[in-house]
Amino acid sequence: MLRALDCTNRNSLLARLMVALILTGLAASVAVGPAVALTEDELKARIEAATKGFSDINMTMTVTLKDKKALESMEPSYARLYECKTGNVFVKQPDKVRTEGKLGMVKFEYIINGTTKVFRAKIARISQKEDCSKKPAKLQSAFDFGLVTPTLWRNRSVTIIPDARADANGEIKVRLQWPTGNTGHVIWLDAKDLYLKKVEKHDGKDKVESTIVYTNPTKMDSMIVPTRAELFSPEGKSVGFSEVSNIKVNTNLADTLFN
Repeated sequence: MLRALDCTNRNSLLARLMVALILTGLAASVAVGPAVALTEDELKARIEAATKGFSDINMTMTVTLKDKKALESMEPSYARLYECKTGNVFVKQPDKVRTEGKLGMVKFEYIINGTTKVFRAKIARISQKEDCSKKPAKLQSAFDFGLVTPTLWRNRSVTIIPDARADANGEIKVRLQWPTGNTGHVIWLDAKDLYLKKVEKHDGKDKVESTIVYTNPTKMDSMIVPTRAELFSPEGKSVGFSEVSNIKVNTNLADTLFN
């Protein structure tokens, strides 16, 4: 009889231990399960907080390598961009951009001020001005130079794309879409520090037109700047490299620089 009771007690104890282990395992599985999905508002708030205090940047951009023949098969703007071996870039929040350099022996200025785009080449007697208020996709911003700021939302919709591979790589995958036309971008941000890692430009049929991979991020004051960019063709072939240097942040750039 006593032996039977001992056996019963042992079985009861084992049963309680098994239940405890199962509950512990369930709790652990909940703790390490998928994180709650990030919302667009949360992403915007994080980017605003990360870049608080950022007002302007200027830097030198240098083309270090290019495949001229491969570039010719892509959108003409890429070939023109890589024809300028070295240029200076100035960006002032929220809507001012200036690039200056040489195309061959001809000096040029390319300016975005609000919704106005200007191209000048004085020696060639070229001065063009265009109102892009109804064509916002033709405007450039900090994003076009690898910088992540709240201006991602300027004239664009921003949608977070759930993606297991991006999650595993510590990235946030996002779609940027213009209000008119069908072209847009899919981008990958570092999930922790929110700097830009990759950009795909998509055409109206959602086909990839080009890919830019950004590397060597450098912390500069209130901004993380990727200092190296590699351009890929639609087929995935590397066609050019560029680097930025002489980076200066928050130097109070004059508005007259963008006239």
